Amino acid sequence: MVVHVESNDSLKLVLKCIDHEEYGNLYALNKEITDDEKELIKDYFRKFKPIDFRNILNIEGNPHGWMCTEEDVPQVEKLLKISETLEKQKLEQEELQKELNQKRKVKDDAMSEIERIFDNASRPNKFLKKLIKKADIVYDPGDGYLTDHEFGEGQLFLINESYIWYIINNGRKDDDYTLNNIKTTGPGAVGFRIPYDEHVHDLIKIVSDENLYKGK
Repeated sequence: MVVHVESNDSLKLVLKCIDHEEYGNLYALNKEITDDEKELIKDYFRKFKPIDFRNILNIEGNPHGWMCTEEDVPQVEKLLKISETLEKQKLEQEELQKELNQKRKVKDDAMSEIERIFDNASRPNKFLKKLIKKADIVYDPGDGYLTDHEFGEGQLFLINESYIWYIINNGRKDDDYTLNNIKTTGPGAVGFRIPYDEHVHDLIKIVSDENLYKGK
């Protein structure tokens, strides 16, 4: 039996293929096992190929190789004494997703507060290049401005001891350029300025993950 090799992690079953019409979720081992271990589980595994499926167009993942059905997973795990069980993996994934959701909520709440604070902020006309040069810190959430400024998208937060700027690129084809008060290499951006505030700076650190702008 040729076993699907995916990683050097502890032995476990991983989802390899989903057949929406007949077999459901199909699982493969993530690493090679001994011949004796293969003998133990041979009755639960089948070497699949595309022709084995009713409708190959309704398959997700890789339809090739040795796999077992979800129904047989517990028995395979028992025979191979797998500690990283599918059930344990699911629980860990649920816990991870819960943590990610909590972090996302914290960021969303911080962003909502930032937008409220800057809603009525002043909007003086400036050149972005000069503002960046004078800034002590420039945050670029997710490198959005660095990667998408040519397409008129992305946001920046500029920090110095006197002011905080919130720059929203406004250069897409369907944007209203008359709103722009910041000169850029493109159509321009909308810029809001408030006096420096430590609390706002902390909110910006949250929403940007403290990711610094990597452009010039």
